[in-house]
Parts: sequence; structure tokens; C-alpha cells
Amino acid sequence: MTLKNAAALVLPGLLVVAVYMGFAQSSDGLEGGESPGAGSSLAVPAPEVGFPTLTGGEDSLAGYRGQVVLLNIWGTWCPPCVREIPHLVEVQQEIEPRGGTVIGLAVDSGSSEDIRAFWQDRIELDPAYPIWMGTNREARRHFEAFGLPNTLIIDRDGIIRERFLGLVTREMLREALEPYL
Repeated sequence: MTLKNAAALVLPGLLVVAVYMGFAQSSDGLEGGESPGAGSSLAVPAPEVGFPTLTGGEDSLAGYRGQVVLLNIWGTWCPPCVREIPHLVEVQQEIEPRGGTVIGLAVDSGSSEDIRAFWQDRIELDPAYPIWMGTNREARRHFEAFGLPNTLIIDRDGIIRERFLGLVTREMLREALEPYL
């Protein structure tokens, strides 16, 4: 194995560990209300690739043009991802009347039955927003999502405006979403 190949295998894992370790220090995952995964500004067209949905069929961001989308890339096996779900549920309730939606892209998390069981057993409610299913490889290729959780704000014109790597809170998202709603 070459050094380049070894780095390609090891670096993504180290990034996930570093992100997780940075958030494992307080009960809400954040130190003093600050997040090392603070949003970074972008202006990149969102890909309109389709993904299978939890309810059956396929969906893509093309169907959400005209809405503000908070795309959360997560996994059932990712502790920070699980901790931020209640924040995302609250944000969904707040932005839906204003023309926004949260979409969860569950990567490498099993079948639709597995994901539904996860929501029932761990979150103790039905998914409050659309859930798509994909792989880590697809998330990296289409959304440059290196590390989880990875959350994108996509404006009404389908442009990715902000990215958050790591755990997000409802307060962080409220502030970041406001200019786009």
C-alpha cells in the first residue's frame, strides 16, 4: 500500500474522531455555546441527484426549488448526529410555515425499516421531516460531506450557502437560516 492510499483510508476516520471528540465534552455536545463546526459561507449550486426516501420512491433537491432547505447528512451510528436530531425537529417546526424544510440524508444506516425503528426506539417519534437514504460515498461525491454530521443551508434558488461540520443547535441554525427565509 502506498502512503497516498494509506492517507486516503486514515484521514477521513481521523476527521470523524476529531469532530466527535470535540463535541463529547458537555451534555449538549458544545463548550460554552460555541461550535468548532461553525458555518462557512459558500455559493455553490446544489446537485439535483436523486435519493431513495424513507417513505418509498425517490426525491431530489430539484423538487424543493423555491424553499429554503436545511440538508442534514447524518448516520444512525453517529453519536453527535443523534444528539442534534431534537434540534432539527424544532427547526423544522419553525421554518416549515416560512417556506423552509429540513431534509435528513441518512448515510450507511440500513434499510428504511432500520431507520424507522431507530426513530421509534432512540428518538421516540416518527420522522418530523423527509428522510432520504444514501451512502457515505454518495454524500462525499455529491455534497463534499467529509465527516458527520454535515449540515448545508440551500437557498430558494438551489444554491448551497452555508455548511456546518459537526453538531449544530437550534440557536445556531435559527441565526444562520434567518437571512434566507
